[in-house]
Amino acid sequence: MFITVVAVLCRLGAAASGSCVEEIVTDSNMTPDMSMMACAVGAQAPLAKWMDEHPLYHANWRLERYKCVPGHYEIKGHA
Repeated sequence: MFITVVAVLCRLGAAASGSCVEEIVTDSNMTPDMSMMACAVGAQAPLAKWMDEHPLYHANWRLERYKCVPGHYEIKGHA
């Protein structure tokens, strides 16, 4: 099954709606051994590493939540 990991990131200190965005972090094309269970249980550490290395989201953003979505996912824009 094809799985997409989607992070919902929000600006620190921003209370206004629209201050959060969705980003596709990885999918099972990039991580072939990923299963839905592995995503749900073990995505926190890789997401923290991804945020730390990302040029935009490494500072002044927080990970609000993430989701493991079966199939291809289309970003909706603001979360």
